Amino acid sequence: MHRHRPAPRTWIALAAACLSLATAAAQATTASRDEAAAIARFDATLSGFRAANRVPALAAAIVRDGEVLWERAYGWSDDEGDVPATVDTTFSIASVTKPIAAVAILAEADAGQVDLSTPMQADPGWARTCEWLSASEILFGHGGAEADGTPIPAMDCARATTLRDVLNMRVNGDGARFVYNPISYARIDRVISGAGGRDLRTIVRERVMDHAGIHDVALGWRDPLGGSALRLLAPPFEVKDGEPVKNSVSDDDFRAAAGIKASVRQLAQFDRALDRGALLSADWRARIFDAPLATPAGDYRWGWFVQDWQGHRLAWHSGWDPGRYSAMYLKVVDRGLTLIVLANTEALWWGNSLARAEIQRSPVAAAFLEAFVEAPPAGEAVRPAG
Repeated sequence: MHRHRPAPRTWIALAAACLSLATAAAQATTASRDEAAAIARFDATLSGFRAANRVPALAAAIVRDGEVLWERAYGWSDDEGDVPATVDTTFSIASVTKPIAAVAILAEADAGQVDLSTPMQADPGWARTCEWLSASEILFGHGGAEADGTPIPAMDCARATTLRDVLNMRVNGDGARFVYNPISYARIDRVISGAGGRDLRTIVRERVMDHAGIHDVALGWRDPLGGSALRLLAPPFEVKDGEPVKNSVSDDDFRAAAGIKASVRQLAQFDRALDRGALLSADWRARIFDAPLATPAGDYRWGWFVQDWQGHRLAWHSGWDPGRYSAMYLKVVDRGLTLIVLANTEALWWGNSLARAEIQRSPVAAAFLEAFVEAPPAGEAVRPAG
């Protein structure tokens, strides 16, 4: 294994810096004065976050009202420091796969090809998985309490759990409130196929990628239509003793829970297609993003964490591939703003709760919200950093 080191060729770093400045200058023409200041602050935050956490490659994009407001890549997408990361560099997006898969499944249901009331027992291995998980030491399986005392009910394998329940993370206890249960979510493709439905990869390719015009995304390691996603993949790193050390790429294939390998530019394209109504009906989008929340703890709806924060509606998902990758996809619904950040270490992971939606606890999300959402109205000065 190689240890990551800075690029030996100074001119490469200089060229990359010049390209970044040119790109920022071009994007500034479409941003207001306050937005340009917010972008500069957030850019500096991400650069500092990457350096402090020893992340070899990091990429980010901000979408505003259906258009890319800003995008940038930091660092190097190889282990020798010779290949600069770009906004087309791909990463494993881990659990950020969930909202994408959910959008495709809901579109498939609207077309009459998936029944959301399908029992989980349509998966021949569901009973065995539920029994194993509920007897394990995994918190979202056997139940217990989080470190702050938040109760986590155990799975009830006697319940008649449906595909709808799993898409809304209502597998634990009596299903009255959400508990994040990714292993159950990973069984969704088996439920659909077990009930006679189409292969999930086909569903996502047709209902999302084709409709959004997204190409060269790998839906899992074995995707025959993955195009250049694997060629452009930033290798994963695990930070040990303060230094990033190259790790192996997981060969787990595509599931509703994880497996997509994509770039920030491609995820921004998904976000734009979703917001303009190319992927889901207005009714579904309202049900996911706009419907009132029953509790201050937020909700998990159809593949998304949803919360109210300081009078704003946030919808989001995190991604965590331990020792390899991490990801963040955050929508400020009422502002028409989206943040997407991908990294080839687990640095973006912040240990979020299984039963509460609290993305503001992420330092990266908090910096974005402080710069773009807590900022004063247009025409007023943006507060300086610090």
